[in-house]
Amino acid sequence: MTRKSEQRRKIIYERIQREGSVKVTELSNDYNVSSETIRKDLDVLCEQGKIEKKHGSANRIDKYSHIPLRVKREDHREEKIRMAACASKLIEDYQTIWLDAGSSVYTMLRFLSPRKNLTIATNSIEIATALAGSHHRLIVVGGLLEPIGQSLVGPFANEQIAALHFDLAFLGSDGFKNSEGPTTFAYEEIQIKRTALMHAARSVLLVDDSKTEVCAPYQYARFREFDTIVTTADPSNFPEPEKVIVA
Repeated sequence: MTRKSEQRRKIIYERIQREGSVKVTELSNDYNVSSETIRKDLDVLCEQGKIEKKHGSANRIDKYSHIPLRVKREDHREEKIRMAACASKLIEDYQTIWLDAGSSVYTMLRFLSPRKNLTIATNSIEIATALAGSHHRLIVVGGLLEPIGQSLVGPFANEQIAALHFDLAFLGSDGFKNSEGPTTFAYEEIQIKRTALMHAARSVLLVDDSKTEVCAPYQYARFREFDTIVTTADPSNFPEPEKVIVA
């Protein structure tokens, strides 16, 4: 794969996200490449779970909940890295922390190596897998597998979280448009998130600017319940701007 084709696919993906649906012929004409080349680009994006193909066009996947976590991690990647860098500075050696099963929180993993003797609890299979070889102590909450988000949920998982206490809990959100707090597409995650929030001495929400345009059906908390909000969005989006750290 050439750098030129990677850049073209990135541009095509961003256009589909903006417009919702784009025809193959339009893309071919606009980017001065053959229809066959465009179809190959769309095949790659489709295999990555980023778009849907239908009748000579490429369509946006509007149900964000159906996008695999590995794909979400690449969306707004630079913003997530900046937020993760800021959020990780709140962690001190020897603390016990909760890491939510989301793409923004997952990005924090690259910044945890310098910390000493952390105890990290999570219900995320991907986070647990990534930390399996680290020098930190790892607690993996067991439960029912939620396959899209690769998280472990349900009453059994919730009981285990309720038995723990965290110095810091880091949580994410699928969006917060027209909402008084973070929302999620996963109904099964509501109680998991709330329990982690309630059992933390300090809670931190990570949300990038794109979440201002998305509202999932289930609000799991209010912004005022968080001690700190790390974001790339305008602080005026939140009721207590003094709690906001802009990455």
